[in-house]
Parts: sequence; structure tokens; C-alpha cells
Amino acid sequence: MNLTPESIRAIDAIADPVGVLSLYGDGPAAAARRSSPADRALALRRRLQRVEAGLREAGSAAVADRYRRWLPRIESQLFRLAHASSPGAAVFLPLSSGRPLRVDLPMPVGEHARLEPTGHVMPLVAAHDEGRPAGVVVARRSSVQVLEWRQGRIDEELDLPIPSRARGSDRNRWGGRGYRIDAVAEGLRRVVEERGWRRLLIAGDPRLRAAVACGRPLRHDVEVRTLAGELEGMSAADLAVRVAADMDAAQRQYEWRLVERVLDAALYDQSAVLGADAVVAALELGLVEHLVIDPSRVASDAPPPRTAAAERMAELALASGAEITPLEGTGARLADVGGVAALLR
Repeated sequence: MNLTPESIRAIDAIADPVGVLSLYGDGPAAAARRSSPADRALALRRRLQRVEAGLREAGSAAVADRYRRWLPRIESQLFRLAHASSPGAAVFLPLSSGRPLRVDLPMPVGEHARLEPTGHVMPLVAAHDEGRPAGVVVARRSSVQVLEWRQGRIDEELDLPIPSRARGSDRNRWGGRGYRIDAVAEGLRRVVEERGWRRLLIAGDPRLRAAVACGRPLRHDVEVRTLAGELEGMSAADLAVRVAADMDAAQRQYEWRLVERVLDAALYDQSAVLGADAVVAALELGLVEHLVIDPSRVASDAPPPRTAAAERMAELALASGAEITPLEGTGARLADVGGVAALLR
């Protein structure tokens, strides 16, 4: 399943009057450093048990009984989830029908088990945001290769017109390479804006990063980073693995800057709102352009089965076409406002 707002809305549309069990796990490639398939299957089984325990503690014995009846069917999926060939996978089980829907995912999603009135989509929202298109640039001696990374893979090579090297007195201006750094930097800024990239990784010429980052302002916050090491001759698959950690670091930095931008906007021109009440009101009116949320800091007092506050906000944002950035370890500055803010249209 490709992660798009449309595909995520389709999962959110899975509804059931008793509840929908959503179970997420990562495949061996994404989770190899953390655990074995047997360990992952055991961890998922424990999460399933905690769902039932939570239902009984909340006094929902009838729902818990219905849940237990279908538990063998969902347990049969544990082996497949733990051995998924894709980076991530999920199973959705409406308790009224007991017909599971299994989807393979292009990004890791972690381990989750939730029972809610609709399919639990926050892991999909987070994976979609982490996997947004980004640029990878390899600056060679006489050419520049521009690639697009998307959802964990090198997805496309782009054409970037580059003038030939000037001669004589222009040599220093051209940096001793087969292209003008200022011209390439301007071309890259144009591609960044056209493609909507928020991350740009540049290998081979550190001066090119400075030229891109210090040029004319871009419409969006963009994190530009230098890639160290030799990337020549790498296949697209190997290159995707090589840049994974840098993409993650760039995403964290992008999130930090986004939080700063939202706080400034709320303070100086009221083009952003802070806190759950204000954000939900703006979402219900369709006024939100970009929802910024730390799910770990947004709580819900409703007993299970429930839609947590973070999930509800994500659903409203999806319905109105707003962008969503779930923060991962970068939301401390939103703690005083309940972990949620939004830029307005």
C-alpha cells in the first residue's frame, strides 16, 4: 500500500459499531537491529493481551468477550506480521464481522495494538510524513546527479540543466569543477520548491550545500545537510540504505524548526494556534494548513474503545486536506500547550 492521504483516509473509513482492532508491526529488514521475528510476535501478542485487559478494566466486558472470540483469528496473523517482507505491515479487524484486512507498508511503523471505532491511522500518518519526498544530490567532478528519495527508496532521477565550465579568468568562479556552483544551487532551489522537498542531502562538494542554504529564501522550511563518504557507483537500493540515518536526522531538524516557526507565528501575527481546544476548533472550521502534534503528549480520558485526542485531530486534518507532522522526540517546546499546535491557512 502506498502511503498517501487518500489511502490513509481509506483505512480511517473502516468503521465498526463494536470496534476495529488495528495491529501494526515491522518486517525483519526494518526491525533486525531490535529483535528476532519470534520476539516481535511475542511483543505483538502482549499488546493484544493489554487491549483485552484495558477493556475489562474499563467495564466493557461485552466488548472484551467479542474481542476474545476473534482473537485466534488475529493471532494467526502474528507470524505473517513478524516475517513481513515489507518494512512495515498492519492488520485491521472489525469486531462485528471478524474479517481481517492485511496491508504491507513501505515504511516502518513500529508495534501498536489499538481498539477504536475506526481504523487507527496515526502510525500511517507518521510514516507518511517520515517518507515524504526528499532530494539526494551527488556532486561529481564534472556533473551533478539529482535523485528523489521517497518512502525509503530512491524513486526517480531528475534532470538538472548545468552550464559547461568557463575558461581562463572564470576558473575560480566555476570552482574548478565542470559546473558553476551558483547556477547549480539556483537550479536545486528551483527543484526543491517544485517538488516540495523539506530535506536535501548533498554529497561530493560541501560548497554546494552552503550555496543552496545561503541563497534566496525558500517558500518552505528546508533542511539542507552534507553527506560524508563516497557514494559513487552505488545502486539505488544501496544508496537508499546509506542515506537512511541522514534522512532521519534531517527530519528531526526539520521538525524542530517547524515548531519554532509555529510558536513564532502564534506570538507575532496569530497565524497559528496553540493547544487542543484552539486547534480542534480551527480543524472543525477547515482553517488549518499544517497540524503539528506530539502524540505522546496528547491524552484522552475516554475509556476504550476510544478515539484518542491525537487520532481525532489527525482524522479532522485528513478530512480537510491539512498537512500533518507528528513529532518524534522534538516536541518538548509544545509541552506547555498540550503537545499540539497548527499553522492556519
